Amino acid sequence: MRILMLNYEYPPLGGGGGVASAKLAEGFVRAGHAVDVITSHFAGLPREETLEGVRIFREPVAGRKDYQTASIISMLTYPQAAVRRALALRRGGDYDVLNTHFAIPTGPAGCILSALWRRPNVLSVHGGDIYDPSKKYSPHRHPALKLAVKTVLNRASVIVAQSEDTRARVEGIYHPKRPVSRIPLGFRPPDIASVPRAELGLEENAVYAVAVSRLVARKAYPDLLRAFARCVTPGLRLLIAGDGPERGALEALCRELGIAERVRFFGQVTEEEKYRLLAAADFFALASQHEGFGIVFQEAMHCGLPVATTNVGGQTDFLFHGDNALLSAPGDTETLARHLDTLAADADLRRKMGALNRERIREHHIDRVVERYVELMEGLLKHPSGKDPQQSQTT
Repeated sequence: MRILMLNYEYPPLGGGGGVASAKLAEGFVRAGHAVDVITSHFAGLPREETLEGVRIFREPVAGRKDYQTASIISMLTYPQAAVRRALALRRGGDYDVLNTHFAIPTGPAGCILSALWRRPNVLSVHGGDIYDPSKKYSPHRHPALKLAVKTVLNRASVIVAQSEDTRARVEGIYHPKRPVSRIPLGFRPPDIASVPRAELGLEENAVYAVAVSRLVARKAYPDLLRAFARCVTPGLRLLIAGDGPERGALEALCRELGIAERVRFFGQVTEEEKYRLLAAADFFALASQHEGFGIVFQEAMHCGLPVATTNVGGQTDFLFHGDNALLSAPGDTETLARHLDTLAADADLRRKMGALNRERIREHHIDRVVERYVELMEGLLKHPSGKDPQQSQTT
């Protein structure tokens, strides 16, 4: 197949949704398919390049200020730029299917191209595009955005949610005309060797919790820091990898809580640096208000880390309290602190949970995910009406 993938963010821009689409695109290529990606441009990035066999076209958008987060104006200007580039690309050969990531802001571009070309559009919904409790203007709260999302959902050939949580919210909030399939995000183990703690400037005998994500409101880092401040385990330290608009306020909060000497901010890190930090840590911690899925949890699981996090979001498909993780309600810093202390103090528990996570992450291998997407797409090409009998099995 010749696949056109649309995503307003694609590495190195954005967060987990972009990473997930990149892994999927690369998986399609390894499976023998041709993939073009149209995404947003940002200063310093090439307008066109081929990575891992994927042709990437980066289109200028207005108002983007950094790698981590998109501005409203950049999201509003992406669909028009994407459609313009897609029309030009099609002159070089037709596409069989579109794969559109995020109902908004990417969704309208997929709708337009699908209608113009009469080609099926597989809409991959990531979670934050339909529900984000940290944002005043989350689509589920804003009538105009809610209508836009519902329109995009109803015009898709197939809707794919990455988790049961996302599927339930799509169906419960937007009531789309079509059933929602569930295919998890895929994970491809990296080929990165661990290094001694000393090379990372870490103490050999300390116990390290590590958090990896963009520093944005939805990740609720103030909750994590307040929970960490309540911990009593000697030698417990917190490593935070990632950057974003909340960083200055979080560093100030560390000083206010008296924990600045025990919390280290690494800022934006490379893939290699990220995995070295994960491999050097003792457990993973995140206090998000909500996760559509949580690629960072997959990365932590691959490194054999137990997880302390919240119990709302897509991570509950594969993280289970008392089994391979310790889960608490969003905002419950007292319970989260207790979970951090439990993992910090009990090396045997960490080893047990970490071993389970290292084993279970194999179920999420990207090649399995690609197979399910390809089966779905080929079914659409055989049954253009979208009534593929195999679709109901994609759960």
